[in-house]
Amino acid sequence: MATIKDVAKLAGVGVGTVSRYLSGNSSISSKTGEKVAAAMTELSYRPNSMARSLSSKKSNIIGLWVPSFSGSFHRKMLQTIERELRKRDKHIILANAEDSISDKERIDCLDYLIERDCDGILMSCPELSVFELAKIEARYPKVVFINRNIEDLAEKAFSTNHYQGGRLAAKHFVELGHKKIAIVTGRMNAQDAQSRHKGFLDELLAAGIEVDPSLIESGGYSFQQSVEATELLLSKKKPFTALFCSNDNSGMAAISTLSKHGITVGKDVSVIGYDDIDLAEFTSPPMTSVNIPLEAISRNACHQILNLCYGESLPIQNLFEPSLSIRESTHSITSNK
Repeated sequence: MATIKDVAKLAGVGVGTVSRYLSGNSSISSKTGEKVAAAMTELSYRPNSMARSLSSKKSNIIGLWVPSFSGSFHRKMLQTIERELRKRDKHIILANAEDSISDKERIDCLDYLIERDCDGILMSCPELSVFELAKIEARYPKVVFINRNIEDLAEKAFSTNHYQGGRLAAKHFVELGHKKIAIVTGRMNAQDAQSRHKGFLDELLAAGIEVDPSLIESGGYSFQQSVEATELLLSKKKPFTALFCSNDNSGMAAISTLSKHGITVGKDVSVIGYDDIDLAEFTSPPMTSVNIPLEAISRNACHQILNLCYGESLPIQNLFEPSLSIRESTHSITSNK
């Protein structure tokens, strides 16, 4: 296996020159660079990534902090980011706050990434306050936030308009003639859950519809929590013809639970999910869902961290609009009769 010394000897330069070439040092002339590149090709030399990192004082590693590794939402985020980094010969280290119950524990997960010499960190952090995020950014400037709207850090925050997402779901129910509407919310200490919930209620109020508070249950984002929330709604014996769920896991759990009780989704009760993950169109019936352009959000956040850490000038867009994917889980009141 060829070494850096072999490359230097064949190119007729010093080892330090080859090292500077590998680190991207601009002091190397183009002619010398061509010689080094030709020698590397002839010897099939592959630079040692650790040595290259020491030379450039970069680890070529980006950290990704997420609240959980479960579910399709964060899996798609991870796949998109990893793909973008790999194109540029960068790597990823993961940390998640699955069992964290306090801000301190969540921030400890961030420290785990910082201690591993990540060049920058991407954070999907719905439950941390804007104040905490501002403190993190002041302490560690090479950080970018995914699925957050932060006015004072707008250039480092990438998300969708969750308020509008909630409005789209409510508007669809209104257009279908629904007035008895139930909700299974997400974790209401999270910014995105708060925004979509407010947008949903505001759009209904604009149409003269108020949701009975007893028909609002917290389902978190897991299947089990959402099954329990749907069971609670049914146990109250208060009729509803439409159900808005905090995410698609919640929507799938609701469809399953309603079906077990002999309730036909899309006929007796309409269900809308949120995120529009790949599985949404394969439920029975296929589920109407608010589409979040997660790949575009994740890709642009990744571009920004590359800009911050490696001096790239990749174009970015910070805010994306949601849309509604209408499928068979929602029908009008008239078609239900």
